[in-house]
Amino acid sequence: MADILEARGRLVALHGDSADVRMAVASSCQGCRARAVCADGGGRIIRIVAPPNASVGDPVLLELDQANFALGVAIGYLLPALLLLLGAAVSSFAGDAAAALGAAIGLVSGLLLVRLLHRRLLAKRLQPSASVTCPSQPFPGECP
Repeated sequence: MADILEARGRLVALHGDSADVRMAVASSCQGCRARAVCADGGGRIIRIVAPPNASVGDPVLLELDQANFALGVAIGYLLPALLLLLGAAVSSFAGDAAAALGAAIGLVSGLLLVRLLHRRLLAKRLQPSASVTCPSQPFPGECP
């Protein structure tokens, strides 16, 4: 059975079939030097497919298969880096300026390929599944 990655957040806005979720800030974020890049202190907001029967303020559990996460990381980070190196290596025989130009072309090509792959093939596969963990108006006995 595949491992599932989980994250918790709170629904902050609904836009038809999509929803904005503010991700919970981990306690380890306070000591991280890159916390300003990830969040403004209140958590990062991401857009997901809205879970059924969700309303603003509901806590949400996001789940993503670890294999899909690894695929997203490989395509998003490794593919542009590999094409950058390939572009530099192929054009390095013509000199340093050509190697730099080849690296730039490889990087841009890799980023465009990532965008194309994501939009055409991987968008649904890399989308986490979301479920409301406890609705804002629970029935008696439904949530602690």
